[in-house]
Amino acid sequence: MQELKTRSARHHRPKRNMVINKKAIAPLIGTSLLVGPMMVTAVPQSVHADEQGSQTVADPQAFIDQIGWSASEVAASNDLYASVMIAQALLESTYGTSGLASAPNYNLFGVKGSYNGQVVYMATKEYVNGQWVTMNEPFRKYSSYWESFQDHANVLRSTSFSTGDYHYAGVWKSNTTSFYDATAYLTGRYATDPDYGTKLNSLINTYNLTRFDTPSTGSATTTTTSTTTTTTTTTSTSSSSSTTGTDTNSSQTYTVVSGDTLWDIAQKFGMSVDDLMAKNGMSMSSYSLLVGQELNV
Repeated sequence: MQELKTRSARHHRPKRNMVINKKAIAPLIGTSLLVGPMMVTAVPQSVHADEQGSQTVADPQAFIDQIGWSASEVAASNDLYASVMIAQALLESTYGTSGLASAPNYNLFGVKGSYNGQVVYMATKEYVNGQWVTMNEPFRKYSSYWESFQDHANVLRSTSFSTGDYHYAGVWKSNTTSFYDATAYLTGRYATDPDYGTKLNSLINTYNLTRFDTPSTGSATTTTTSTTTTTTTTTSTSSSSSTTGTDTNSSQTYTVVSGDTLWDIAQKFGMSVDDLMAKNGMSMSSYSLLVGQELNV
């Protein structure tokens, strides 16, 4: 019998038939359904990070600094909360210290299967025939934390058990009023732990993870910032030419400096990451950001 792919799915098997992406059919191997790189309608199976052992002493803040902006960029392009995704990564990977989450594997969420043909085998505990046994299982291997976040975003955006009904739609920013709604929705769906949402909320508040969340497009703050930038640019002109100054702003360029991220630059000019990438012909699957590079803003 086919197994679903998260801890919650193993305990809450939907009675409806799964809608399978026709682009990829994943083979059954033993008791695990391995999800291919294009398979986004099935829920990937994940395991606790401590099942692969811990490599180093956790330094939460250093790890957050390492993964935060990758999560922010991915979340901004997928209508998700970066704060929630980072908290999940901290919880699932024991602050990035598990062997699976560490380089060169970068699997933050314990997802089984393969990713673009890349796989790593790790010892994990499985409950078989009424007892816990240690098994050598295949897990997805990524080339970066960004890829791990992107794959996780695919799960949260695309998992479906019936046409038009998305399993994690209640996590999307457009369907919530705050990250609290998202963490509450994940509890009992992504994980069976009744305290899962509470644990995520604690991590978000303890480490101020909301600083990685992008503001809503068109907010008052964003508009004010944009206006200020335009005014500064046109101080040498008369007030009657302010319209011209605003038009000029659309063709303004910015030179990338060390430490910049797309999110930083987008915030500086009062736009979303999506808008910035569109202006520069970029996509999340392939883009480069180099010191000295000129961007249209």
